[in-house]
This record gives sequence, C-alpha cells and structure tokens, in this order.
Amino acid sequence: LAVPGFIDLHVHVCGGGGEAGPGSRTPAPRGLSELLQAGLTCVVGVLGTDSVSRTQENLVAQVQGLNEDGITAYSWCGSYRLPPATITGSVQRELCLVASCLGVGEVAVSDHRGSAPTPADLLRLGLEARVGGMLSGKAGIVHCHMGPGAARLQPLRDALACGAGDLPVTAFHPTHMERSPELVADGAAWLADGGTLDLTCRWGAGLSSPSQCRAALRLYRDKGLPLEGVTVSTDSYGSLPVFDAQGRLVQYDVADPGAMLRFLRAMVMEEGWALEEVLPLMTRNPAARLKLERKGRIAVGCDADILLLEVRGQGRRAGAVCGRTASPGGMLVMQHAATGPSCPGTHPPRPCRRTLWPCSTWWLEARW
Repeated sequence: LAVPGFIDLHVHVCGGGGEAGPGSRTPAPRGLSELLQAGLTCVVGVLGTDSVSRTQENLVAQVQGLNEDGITAYSWCGSYRLPPATITGSVQRELCLVASCLGVGEVAVSDHRGSAPTPADLLRLGLEARVGGMLSGKAGIVHCHMGPGAARLQPLRDALACGAGDLPVTAFHPTHMERSPELVADGAAWLADGGTLDLTCRWGAGLSSPSQCRAALRLYRDKGLPLEGVTVSTDSYGSLPVFDAQGRLVQYDVADPGAMLRFLRAMVMEEGWALEEVLPLMTRNPAARLKLERKGRIAVGCDADILLLEVRGQGRRAGAVCGRTASPGGMLVMQHAATGPSCPGTHPPRPCRRTLWPCSTWWLEARW
C-alpha cells in the first residue's frame, strides 16, 4: 500500500536535552536511515531547552546536510526562550533570508524552563512571524511548546486578546497538547475557536504517553471538532524529562522517531480508525499548516515522498521512499531533479544525480 511519507514538524535533528547537565545531552540522528526507517520523509528541525550548546547555525547546517542526503528538511528559528535566537538578527530577516526557516519554535509557554513570556511578548512575536511569513511566502507561525503549568493555553489567549483582533488564532500552533487531561480539554476549546494544535506521539518514559495522544483524538472526534487542524509529531531525539512537585529531575528518556509508525498502527489496529482518518494527521494536515504545497499527498506535480506499507497477518512492514522510483534489477533510484525540489527558493537547482540502494537494505525493513 503506497501512502504519502510522514511529515514530522518537531524533530531535534541536532539532538536535545541537557536538563541533567552536559552528560544528558541527547544525540542527533545517526544517519538518514533512522529517519527513513521511521517513515519520515520530511522533517522540521527544532531547538528546545538548550540554546547554548545547540545553536541556530548548528541547526541550519544539520538541516542542509539532511537535504543533501535526499530527505526534505526545514527548521524553526528560536528555542524555548525569548527573544528567539536567530542567525540574521530578527525573525523577519530569518524567514526571508534563511531558506529552511518556516517560523519560530519551539517557544516555551506555561513551562518553568521558558522565559515566562507576557501576552505582549507573544503578541509581538506572533506579529513579527506573521509579517515574515508574508514577505517570504512561508508559514510564518509560532510553534509553542506547552508545558505542565496551570496557565495552559491562557497566555496565548491573552496575547490574542491583547492584539484586539490584529493576530488570528492560527498564528500559534501549540504542541505537546496531549500532556494532561486538562490541556487536552483546553485544546478542544482552542480547536472550537478555529485554532490548530499538535499532539506528540512520543514513546518513552516522559510526561505523556501514546495512550494520551490517542485519548485526545478520541475526544476531539467525539466532540465533532475539525481534525483538519490537528497534527501529530514525534519530538524525536529530544529529551523526555520528568520533574517532581519540587521541580527536581527524577526521570529521563529520549524520544524515538519510530513512534509515528507505531502510533499509526495503534490507531488503525487497536482504536479501529480508518487509515484515511489517521494519515492526514501526519501528512496532509502538517503540509497545509506549514504551507508545503507539494507535500502530504500523492498526486501529479507533488514530491515523490512515498511510504510503502505491507500487511502480513497481524504484523506490518514499512519502507520510505524519498523522491525515488523503482528501477529494473531490484534497485531504487534516488534522483534530484535539475529543476530543484519542493519549495521555490528552498534549495538551489543542481544537476541530476543518482544513488542506488538494493531493495533489501534498511529502508524496506522498518517494522511496526
């Protein structure tokens, strides 16, 4: 079964973590194979807690390397803290001058690791990102890390109220919205008001679990809320710290990029959702939210980012193909078109080149 490759809008491509000191910094992907085995054909790199040893320059270089390897990669500028870290000196300049930048993120809201942004701070940031998006033709949104704080989404609502209608609710795309039942309920009201949100299907010992992501989706569907505004991401290669009531770190894990494939299987095989209900959460919906017109669907003129799913009894096997086509002799051909890939201006045109892999190699052997 051929389906669109997954778009993961929240991947720590440089690694992440660091909440337990330098020794707790989590590693970056070990290679393109880890992402493709997980079904990811398009990723957006992000910085989190640590914007000291992880820099925007580091992030953009890592994204450029992934693009050269054949996957499509973008980036968010900034990190948990405000003002956002940039290469060019401002969010607007970053969106206009850094080809991979799609917006700002992940800005920490209702989290003790952030900068306690005021409504005026968030309004100003949202407006700057919005204008940068207009000038660059990109999404220009603010991707917000939602922490465990009792305020939940209220700081974002206060920012919108402070703007008195100047900023639409879609200027913010909050993530980790499955973190608690209270945040899930707040997210339902956010969706009802026309907003969009992201659920993290991470697998590990962190603050949330895949069951919470699944429960959130059940609630939203039961309420008849528009699931077109919901995306799912993995937070892969980021840390999954657990803090006690006194703010002390008591548990630590690393998010797994393979979570999205397992999430898809769980939603279809265990929750009973139709495949066409689940797939848009990690294909068409993030493509629309990020203004990636040639991503998220299989159609003439779109990028050939294809995920192959093979059903065998109760198990499934998956393989990701990024801009590749089957060739005689059981090989795969990766071809970079001379006209340049998906988004105009994202990568410079370059001569066609080919790279061959036997069909029996790693890309075809990822298992749910």
